[in-house]
Parts: sequence; C-alpha cells; structure tokens
Amino acid sequence: MTLLLLVLMGFHLHGEIVHEWAGIIFTLLIMLHLYLNRHRLWSLSPNIPLTMLVVNRIINAVTFVVILTAIVSGMMLSRHILLDQAFHNPASWVRKVHMTSVHWGMLILALHIGLHWKMLATFFCRVLNISSNSFFANVMMPGVFSLIALLGLYELLNQDYLDYLLIKDFSFFDYDESALLFYLRYLAILVLFSLMTRFSLWCLIFRKDKPASP
Repeated sequence: MTLLLLVLMGFHLHGEIVHEWAGIIFTLLIMLHLYLNRHRLWSLSPNIPLTMLVVNRIINAVTFVVILTAIVSGMMLSRHILLDQAFHNPASWVRKVHMTSVHWGMLILALHIGLHWKMLATFFCRVLNISSNSFFANVMMPGVFSLIALLGLYELLNQDYLDYLLIKDFSFFDYDESALLFYLRYLAILVLFSLMTRFSLWCLIFRKDKPASP
C-alpha cells in the first residue's frame, strides 16, 4: 500500500489514467485494511499506556478524515474513469483540496506507520530470520533508516513539499526528473516522519513507562 501511495504521488510520471486506476486500487486497499484491522480500531491492548491509546486514536481519526478527503476530491476530479458521474467537479478549489489533502495524507500515513514501527520491525525480522537482538537489527538498520530520514529532512526543506501543505495555488511537475530519484525523495520524507513518530513515542511515553531497575 505504501508503494502504491508513492505511485500516486508521481502523478506526472504515469499519466492521468494510471493515476486514477491506482487511486481506485488504493481506495480498495484502504477499505480492506480497515476491515482486516477493524478489531484494532478501538479495542487496543489494555497493556498499552493510556497516552498511547489517545495518540493512536487521534492519529487514526485524522488519517481517516484526510485520506477520505483525498479520495472524494480525487473522484470529483476524475477525467476518465468517473467522468460521467454526477459528482464530477473540475473546479480549481477541488484541485487545491485534493493536492493539499494528498500531501498531508502522506505525512499522516507516515505517522500511522510510525505508530506500528516496532511491530513492523519485528515482523520483518521474523520473515528474514534475523534475531531482533542482533547487531544488524539494533544498530545497522536503525543507522540506515536514520540516514534516510536525514535525506528526507533535506528534501523536505529544499523542495516545495511544504508549500503544498498550505494550499499552494500552482503545482509544478518536473517531467525531466528521474522516476527513481522522485520516489526516493518521497520515500525518504515518509521514513523521516515515521521515525520521528517512533522516536517521539519512545521518549514521551514508553521510556517513562519502563519499570525502574531495582
């Protein structure tokens, strides 16, 4: 689903039809994800700190609203697959709402990934048959992701991403940019906000809730 999100961000690399189909598939995957994890939406483990429960529910609620806004505005803007529907509206304000919600949506999804970073790390350690206590898992991979996050910070500050978060009037697409470079830039920003979320949760919640050593 994350890879498909990156494809959607690269609207100018694939054309409108591919973008619309990717949007439909992404919407279906979101619905499937919600269905498969419906038991976790509000019934989280009682062992989780109360602050974490509140943060989790707030981020989930904001994620739902922002992604729903991006999906609905995208459907209204459709020029191919849903062109003949009554809700079709190519107005400039719809486009602004779509561009803004999409860019906010990527950051909010990064926060959502950050909430489950530990679970994802444990899952991939099991799949790759790597001990979660190994040097590779505890030092090398965090180091690699930290470097990627630093690259994401650089790209965030030096590109026009921040402008899109504030309802930018004009969208500029560099059609000469390498697709690989484009996706690496956005992946780095995604990793940046995911790691920031994970680190913030550890500092503000989990570290305080660790039992004191005797």
